[in-house]
Amino acid sequence: MEEAGELLKHPRMREHIASESWHLTRLKLNSEEKKSQPPPPHLLAQYNREELYEKVWSLPTREVAKHYGFSDVRLGKVCKILRVPKPGRGYWAKKDAGKPTPKRPPLLSLEKLKAG
Repeated sequence: MEEAGELLKHPRMREHIASESWHLTRLKLNSEEKKSQPPPPHLLAQYNREELYEKVWSLPTREVAKHYGFSDVRLGKVCKILRVPKPGRGYWAKKDAGKPTPKRPPLLSLEKLKAG
């Protein structure tokens, strides 16, 4: 894996592999660049991160998505792009059954995400 990372440091190799971004993502070789980019301004203007965070932790994803008028898959993608943590799979079933659920992670500010 380290050898592949070293190869990708060369601009000519990056140019050669540019059309194969899916493979690079699958191998987790270009994930650093994507994480350092801020969320698109149009999404930040369209959604309030704090409000979205509160909604996804208080209602199941399908219900929150219905509120926004799109699918739960799209809501997951929006949360990922805006870096809003959401409950994992099975969270609501565990909560309904009265079983212990994972601790709710904090919503980090975008400035903290850039720095760390």
